Amino acid sequence: MMARIATAFAAVVLLLLIATPAQAHGGASVTIHSDGHGSVWITAQWQDGHPINEPTTVTMTAGSLPPAVLHQTGDERGTQTYSGTLDPGSWRVAIDLGTPVNGHCQALIQVADPAATAQPTEVACLIPATQASAPAAAPSSSGGSLTPLWITLGALVVAGGGFAFFRSRRS
Repeated sequence: MMARIATAFAAVVLLLLIATPAQAHGGASVTIHSDGHGSVWITAQWQDGHPINEPTTVTMTAGSLPPAVLHQTGDERGTQTYSGTLDPGSWRVAIDLGTPVNGHCQALIQVADPAATAQPTEVACLIPATQASAPAAAPSSSGGSLTPLWITLGALVVAGGGFAFFRSRRS
């Protein structure tokens, strides 16, 4: 009986160690937005609805323009903005998101002349969760680490298994 309990406890601990935060979120949903007058921004949320406000490098390329890094606003939608504006015309905009998302999204954006009526654009992309997209652990504000907890739990599992083994040998 004790051996079964120890085995079940070890399985639970192993599952807790294997699960990653990105898998818990279920991937990401990234939407490229344009107001039709040259402004471009993205909104990024985990598929469970939480905004992606973790520090994430987001790079935008558009036509022959040099790559530009988008800037986080820290809002509840996970918005990142392009500080410039695109000139009138048709633009293929590509967004590359770094860790913790690790994904790519692209859209065709039409930018109207300043005097013309603009057509806003929204293109959504789904980025699946992968082991590589697991966010790094954020520094704890309490100053503690969970490492001692995992070491203690591991020691308890080993001790419980040893106790069960020696107890069964005595019987």
